[in-house]
Amino acid sequence: MSAHGLMHLVISNAYNGVPYPIDTLFIYMANMSWNSSMNVPGTIGMLTARDEKTGDYKIPKIIYSDAFSSEMVPYADLILPDTTYLERWDCISLLDRPICDADGVADAIRQPVVAPNRDVRPFQDVLITLGAKLCLPAFTNEDGSTKFPGGYSDYLVNHERTPGIGPLAGFRGENGNSEGKGAVNPNQLEQYIENKCFWRHEFEPTERYFKHSNKAYLEKALALGLIGTQNQIVLQLYVEPIQRFRLAAEGYGEVQPPDKHRERVKTYFDPLPFWYTPFEEAATDSEAFPMHALTQRPMAMYHSWGSQNAWLRQIHGYNRLYMNRNRAKALGIGNDDWVRVTSHHGAIKVQVRLMEGVNEDTVWTWNAIGKRKGAWNLSPDAPEANRGFLLNHLISELLPNKSSEHRYANADPITGQAAWFDLRVRVEKVAEDSAGETSEPSFESLGAVAKAPRAGSPLRFGSEGQD
Repeated sequence: MSAHGLMHLVISNAYNGVPYPIDTLFIYMANMSWNSSMNVPGTIGMLTARDEKTGDYKIPKIIYSDAFSSEMVPYADLILPDTTYLERWDCISLLDRPICDADGVADAIRQPVVAPNRDVRPFQDVLITLGAKLCLPAFTNEDGSTKFPGGYSDYLVNHERTPGIGPLAGFRGENGNSEGKGAVNPNQLEQYIENKCFWRHEFEPTERYFKHSNKAYLEKALALGLIGTQNQIVLQLYVEPIQRFRLAAEGYGEVQPPDKHRERVKTYFDPLPFWYTPFEEAATDSEAFPMHALTQRPMAMYHSWGSQNAWLRQIHGYNRLYMNRNRAKALGIGNDDWVRVTSHHGAIKVQVRLMEGVNEDTVWTWNAIGKRKGAWNLSPDAPEANRGFLLNHLISELLPNKSSEHRYANADPITGQAAWFDLRVRVEKVAEDSAGETSEPSFESLGAVAKAPRAGSPLRFGSEGQD
């Protein structure tokens, strides 16, 4: 039900040939050999593992696109260098995580403000080109010609998912006078730029409340193209599609789950919400691992790319493990002490920062701050690579093993969403004479790309000589 939540299994499944072996793994945007994967050491091993019989890589070919020399780059056979957000068109669309609030609906664009000084192209343009070359109907006209010859900016203006509705809701219609729905406006991007790259429609006071059953709002939402009908939106507590899964597990219908998964489906595909102990917690010794550990994205950046801003590096140059002051005192841990954090899967050594605003049984940190030495063109003494760290080393992509049972994904059983927050840990102070000033684990520096783990592969940069 949720493909996005299964990202953490992409490399593992490619390595294991599940559900079938693949020839090429194509990754964009996600730094899957580092902060976007659980079980980082294991994932790195999967990226470099070879078939004992043939000597070939278990994942034969890896294509990756990135704007920076991230931790994932050296594991790729073909690298497609991307532009940064300053060098390309982007769309913060109503179709995907828009910037709205209860009082209004809004979207925005980014425009290129710096011309690339190297051989790169925006990856959105690459995808559109690939779609046209593969003759996918969304990217080609009836005569086979490309539908968006101008690339992503062309797509933003001219693509319509349904008549009158495209990636951008503002300044629609031939003259840009329509909102939400309207004909293609060839000057739409220019009008966004004139309006500081934003568009917003403010709801009337009578439209701002009880939107699922507010007649005024439903009529406005239909006019804007936000919904397909002005009928009242029924909020389902009893979710019928989930009940159909459970009925199948109980033996009803022609489509049946595999016997080994039947009890799991019958138990957790409940049409009514209910609470159960998280799977990792249930399979973990609570005395050996008495605390929960959370990892969160920093407020200042969404992915690790944001950390390349010079001013952000001053704010988020490295991270600490945040811990409740009372719990730390009970464990003999003081501010800035070095601690060892251990889970059923692994251990890390990090520095703590004490605070009151966290549950006594929980520790947390920012994700994507810690970097691997040799990545991102950082200097050898960069704090991100020496004092920064990831909790990901402690988290397994699979649930703890129980004898010979099938190891399920460390994920929600219905949506497949990765269970990052179910981690159980033990925190212990590291003796001062062995604390040092560097977080652990410390991986071998990636060094130059030519010396990377998949160095036998034909690493290529840019698109010279290629269409």
